[in-house]
Amino acid sequence: MKRVITRAGVVAVVAALAPAAPAAPAAAAPVPATAIVLERSGGLTGAQESFAVDRSTPGGQRPLRLAGSPAFRKLRGSYPPRDPCCDLYSYRLTVVYRGGGHKTVTTVQGAAAPRVLWDVIGSVERVGACPLSPMPATAPRGTHDSGPPPPRKEERGRC
Repeated sequence: MKRVITRAGVVAVVAALAPAAPAAPAAAAPVPATAIVLERSGGLTGAQESFAVDRSTPGGQRPLRLAGSPAFRKLRGSYPPRDPCCDLYSYRLTVVYRGGGHKTVTTVQGAAAPRVLWDVIGSVERVGACPLSPMPATAPRGTHDSGPPPPRKEERGRC
């Protein structure tokens, strides 16, 4: 008696004998970012400023959400410029995640970097508080007041 094996039978046998393929990994879930500190230095004046965003910052939800995204978490630690010319801003972005983990990314204005990095930097610059901006160590000349010096021109209206 002749046995006939159909295509469906072959597929069933191969499927039964083949080792089970590993399940596709679950999509990486966002990890909530709880705080962001952006340090910006350079530019025409060589100014150094810091901007901070946390869960209590008005408008801070967007940069925190972006910083917790899988796309942001996959970023390299540094995106250097192609042409390290003068008068560009340098950025150091540090994100703290729930559970205490953190990520730091550095770049320079105009560097080729993923859009998510520029979106976080721009959002933090717009809504971030800057309590960390450095103040001059001494009072400006001509002041006899022991109070803090007036804000520098680039800091007026920022904090």
